[in-house]
Amino acid sequence: MKKIILIAFLGLFFLIFNSVQAAGLVPCGGPGENPCELCDFFVMLDNIIDFLLFRVVPVLGALMIAIGGVMYIIGQGKPEMLSRVKSLFTAIIIGLVIIYGAWLIVNLFLTTIGVAEWTGLGTWWEIRCQ
Repeated sequence: MKKIILIAFLGLFFLIFNSVQAAGLVPCGGPGENPCELCDFFVMLDNIIDFLLFRVVPVLGALMIAIGGVMYIIGQGKPEMLSRVKSLFTAIIIGLVIIYGAWLIVNLFLTTIGVAEWTGLGTWWEIRCQ
């Protein structure tokens, strides 16, 4: 079982590594691009957070659900294995609720107090450099 988890983790690592290269997380300084400024640092942080929230977390969640399903099938009704699977699914659901719920709460709060109207940017989660 540990070998399966290790192989899945390594496959996910290579998938993420290839996605990072293709995602263009750093918005400046490359060949044919503008030199980096302070604003580009915040754009890079935004790109990293978006990459984690929308590319890594769903893949990890699906992988953990698949591992839980395999554990459920392998368990064949053993009570201790079923309790481990149940705790794994509970942890997955709680983790996803915390991750996406935090963004939802911050979005609701900042939209309610009107950050978009103060700054004139339109949305608080997008960073635009001049």
